[in-house]
Amino acid sequence: MKPPRAPMDPPPIEGYDHVGLLGSGGFSDVFLYERRFPRQKVAIKVLVPEALGDTSTARFTAEANLMAGLSTHPYIVTVYEAAVSADGHPYLVMEYYPRPNFLVRARSERFATATVLRVGIQVAAAVETAHRSGVLHRDVKPPNILTSEYGRPGLTDFGLAVGTGERLAAEGLSIPWSSPEVVGGASDGDERSDVYSLAATLWTLLSGCHSPF
Repeated sequence: MKPPRAPMDPPPIEGYDHVGLLGSGGFSDVFLYERRFPRQKVAIKVLVPEALGDTSTARFTAEANLMAGLSTHPYIVTVYEAAVSADGHPYLVMEYYPRPNFLVRARSERFATATVLRVGIQVAAAVETAHRSGVLHRDVKPPNILTSEYGRPGLTDFGLAVGTGERLAAEGLSIPWSSPEVVGGASDGDERSDVYSLAATLWTLLSGCHSPF
């Protein structure tokens, strides 16, 4: 098994001060920064050096454009800006959600059915908005639903998203919440696959952090 990748050093970004690491993925690290003026904490997603090839950079650019186009929705994480740091790392500046994501919460909390229904309606509205805008998320899952300071869910991580007319292979899928046809390779996903992933996510919250299968 390949050992976990060590987080990269946070890049210097003009106008922002680094505070700490929020999380790491296969192609990016997310850091907490504080904007100097107006003073505000933000989450900055940075493409790691190993992912600076043409394909990953194009995906990162597409994610920035997709999230920016959807981020006026109250349950989709807001993107404030995107740029390239002085040392050559593309980054996204996003709204900071300080409370744990829903996978972390499901491991320690027992959600009431009414709570799961409310979150399901809110995130379903976000997914529907994406679909109406011609965007498939393709990675709806509990860790991609963040929690704001006031308990509001926010759907994030559109790094695997594509337009509904595109047919790109589903890379890096999350098996516990992916639909059977995507896991089995019969499909690269469509609107129904996103709905399945949302339903599997709600199952996880209702069942005490167990995936459906």
